[in-house]
This record gives sequence, C-alpha cells and structure tokens, in this order.
Amino acid sequence: MKQKIIDLINKKYSINLEDLKLTNPPKKQMWDLAFNCGILARELRKNPVLIAEDLKSDLEKIEEILEVNLDWAFVNLKIDNSIFTKQFLDFIKKPHLTSPQGEGFWKTIIVDYISANIWKPLHIGHMCTPNLGQAMINIYRKLGYNVIWDNHLWDWGIIFWKLIFAYKYFWENIEELEKNPIEYLLKLYVDITTETEKNPELDEEFRKTFKKLASGDNESIELWKLFTSYSVKDLKKQLKRLNVKPDYNIWESFFEGLYLPKLEDIPDLECDMKCIVAELIEKGIATKNEDNSVWVVFDDKTKISSCILQKRDWTHGYLASDLAAVKYRTKNWFPEKIIYFTDNRQNLHFKQVFEISKNAWFVSETELFHADNWFISLKDWAMSTRKWRIIKLDKLLDEAEDRAKKIILEKRDDIEWKELEELSRIIWIWAIKYWYLKKNRTSNIVFDWDEFMSFEGNSWPYIQYAYVRSRRILEKASFDSNIKNNIEILDNSEEIELIKKLLEYKNILIESTKNNFPHILTGYSYELTKLFNSFYNNIEVLKEKNEVLKNLRLVLVSEFSKILKESFELLGIEMPEKM
Repeated sequence: MKQKIIDLINKKYSINLEDLKLTNPPKKQMWDLAFNCGILARELRKNPVLIAEDLKSDLEKIEEILEVNLDWAFVNLKIDNSIFTKQFLDFIKKPHLTSPQGEGFWKTIIVDYISANIWKPLHIGHMCTPNLGQAMINIYRKLGYNVIWDNHLWDWGIIFWKLIFAYKYFWENIEELEKNPIEYLLKLYVDITTETEKNPELDEEFRKTFKKLASGDNESIELWKLFTSYSVKDLKKQLKRLNVKPDYNIWESFFEGLYLPKLEDIPDLECDMKCIVAELIEKGIATKNEDNSVWVVFDDKTKISSCILQKRDWTHGYLASDLAAVKYRTKNWFPEKIIYFTDNRQNLHFKQVFEISKNAWFVSETELFHADNWFISLKDWAMSTRKWRIIKLDKLLDEAEDRAKKIILEKRDDIEWKELEELSRIIWIWAIKYWYLKKNRTSNIVFDWDEFMSFEGNSWPYIQYAYVRSRRILEKASFDSNIKNNIEILDNSEEIELIKKLLEYKNILIESTKNNFPHILTGYSYELTKLFNSFYNNIEVLKEKNEVLKNLRLVLVSEFSKILKESFELLGIEMPEKM
C-alpha cells in the first residue's frame, strides 16, 4: 500500500518521493492507515490541505482502498479486509522476525545490569535493574543480536576489607557461610561496624587487611575467593526465581589489575585502573595534582561537573572502574552498543564516564546508553538499606506465593497440593514481575499488594487467563495451519483488529529497543489480550459451520497464543497451560 501511494504521488506531481510515513489514524476503529501531506507541502510549496483534497479522488481509484477521509492535512484510509487476511496468511507462513537493521544483524550489544553487592541481600529494589536488563537482553537476542550480559559485581572497597578482617579475627564460621552466604556476610558487616564504633583504631587494621589482599597475600586471596564464589552462587539462586540469568559475573576488583584468580572464563585484563589514569593524563583529559590526586575537568559546554579519578592515597573509585570496564569490553567484544541498567542516582556518573570515554577514543564506534530507572517505594514508608527498612526479595516472593495459595484455594477447593505449589509460584511471582515491567522505568513506583494481585484490568492474571482460554479452544479442535488457497476472508471488526495487532509484533520489539523500554512490550501484550477477549466474546469459533472459516479462526487463535506466550518469554515470565 505504501509503495502504491508513493508511485501515485511521484507520477501525479513529477517528484521523486522515496519514503512516506504511514501511521495509525486517531480513530483506529474507523480507519486503517493515515499519512500527513505536510511532507509534500514542503516539496510542492503548496498548502497541505489543498494537496490532500487534490489526492483524494486518485487514492479512491486504488483497488484496495475502500474509502478516503480528509482531516485537515491528514489523509485517513479504509483498506479492504482481504488485504489484512492476506497479510495474516503471509505472517503465519514465515518466521515472525528478521533482522531489524539489515547490516546490524548479529552485531554485539553488551548489557551491564544487576550490580549486586557481595555482602548485601537483594531487596524489592532489585525488581528494577535485573528484570529490566534481562527483558531487554531477551528482546535484543530475539532480534538477532549477539548479546553479552554482565552482572557488574561490587566486591571491593572498605566494606570488603572489613569482612575479611571480621572473618579472620572474630567470627570465622565456614558452616554458616556455606549455609546462607549473604545473611552471614551481612551479619559480619553489621557486627564489625558496631565494633568499630567502639574501637575506631580498627580502621587501621582494615587498611592493613586491604594492603595484604592487594599485595597477593594467599590467605586473603582465599577468603576473597570464598566470599565471592559463595555469594555469586547464592545470588544466582535468588535471581533464578525471576528468570534472570547473568552471562558473566565480572567483579569490580578485576579492574584493579590485582590479578586475583578468575572465577569465570573471561578474557584477560590488559589495561587496569592505573593504566586508565596514566592514559588520560597523557592525553590531557585528566590532571594530576601535587597531592597525587587526579581530576577530570570538563568543557563548560558539556555542563558536566568535574570529578576525581584517583584519590590522594592512589586508590580509585567507581569512575576509574567503569572506564576500565568500557575499554575492556570494547577491546574484547567490539560492541555496537553498551547499555547500563542502574538507578537514576548515577546519571551524573555515567555522563562523566561517557564523555571521558568519547574524548579518550575508547568508544569511537560504540554507543553508550544509560537506561536509568527510578525507585520503588513502600506504601507507608520509604526504604533505607542503611536503616534496614527494606523488603528482602526472597521474603517478598515467598509472601507472594503464600498469598496466592490462599486466593487459589478460595476458587478451587479440589486442587492437589503439587498443582497448588506450581500455580502459586507461576501466577504470583510473575504477577509481581509483570506489575513492575508494565511501568515506565523512568517513573517512581509505589509497591501495592492489592494492585498486582488483581484479576482485573492490566494485570498478569487477566492476561494469563486469556492465554489459558485460547489454549482450551485449541485443545477442543484440530486445525490445519498450512493454508494454501483460502477463499474466505476474515471480515468482522474483531477479527481484523486482532490481526492488525498481531502484525505489529516485530515493530513493537524494535520500538522497545530504541530507548530500552520493555514496558512497550507489556503494553502491547495487554492491548493484544483485550482484542482477543473481544474476539472471544463476539465471534463463533468452535460452533462455526463453515469449515474453511472455522479453520482460519482457529489459526488466528493459535497465532494469538504463540505471540502472547513468546512476548512473555521475552519478558522472562512463564505462561501456564491452565489455571
């Protein structure tokens, strides 16, 4: 249709219009396609309203166009339903997706997400970056990209030195560490912090502990391996409940260049933080002061505040670590893009990282993108990790399952225990995950049990129930998806609207990647579900007497279930076959 309209315009006005943007009209139920004559007004130097009026009669001569409506400079088109039926049949005969960018197919994208601490338990705030990052990882992979995803693990700094000191001199207990690593390390940290308040001289012992580790002390290195390996194991166990599976767990200390043992199969580090600092000084991007501190001062035009790269004691912070990570990733994996999923408190930090990387030519052909998220707050009070006013993630998911069991038992008193366990896990853990992913990541969110445990509106149970409905229809009848010469046309508005929404699938995935917004896919899934429910309530499927039409409608139901299930697989959410 697009090409036919372009050919008509080129012939009528003797211009070489190469592209025309067709959009959804404001009233989707009345019209199928729309375009703005503004682009022609610039070419023809003519009022766009007059151009629209001039085009109307010619457009009406195109066989597939049933009706043309003008709304100022906008042209709305009603298309013959046979076109949508044909498009649908083409859709089911080939894979749903091909490369979105031609030459971009199989290019590499790196996703930096999760950013968990070795000693700190995951909490409700970790519904954010792990789920956002994993959803986008899955979408990029579906679109054909080679994706490398990394949990940038925080295992360095004074906190870690405190843990080593506390474990060696106060509370060494390997059994407790093996049993529950995060809880045990957290207790170590809290206890040693309390002890330090009583005995400030312990700070000097922490520095000595760090010096031992940095100097390659075998005992200190073994404790680092112990804490890190057990913590990563526990972290993977928790994230698995959310279908979040990091490809790598590359710890911050790796970029210090201390050559601690590699716990995973990753490329060697060639340029550590000291190397980064020296390179930036040599290139005139950073300046070393008399007290040995190193600063970066940005051009006034950037409106980015200056930052410290190296402290007076020659130690480095997050800035040097992230710059070393940028150079490491670009050198080893040659990514088209590196995406960072962190909260918005790090906006300034990543502006500094990106600007320095660009000026130092670390990323001459790599796009750096900060996909920042805002915060989850509790209904009655704000969370604070330091004050331990948090909901731990494992406790949150446990409570979701318990609440789910009560609701399911109210509706099904004949359910067996094994099925109850499985349904409560699937329905309500995924309900929480969907509740979060349907939100725009740039919005603050208030955690509300009642909202995500609802069966109504834009909720996971509502969508889940529609999927189960579609599976029940397909279980009751056989159908042939290999339709060769169909003579029937799907002509009801409910059928056509459902087809049109299914045909949007690929573009929705591409749209989600433009600014890394998985809520675009969740919004699509909800709209798709609403259209299916309208179809289900108004169109006969199993009772249809025309066997060709019945088969075609069953194929439509099948495609709905496939696309909905696949959409949620990309979001990291499982679909049950029954409820």
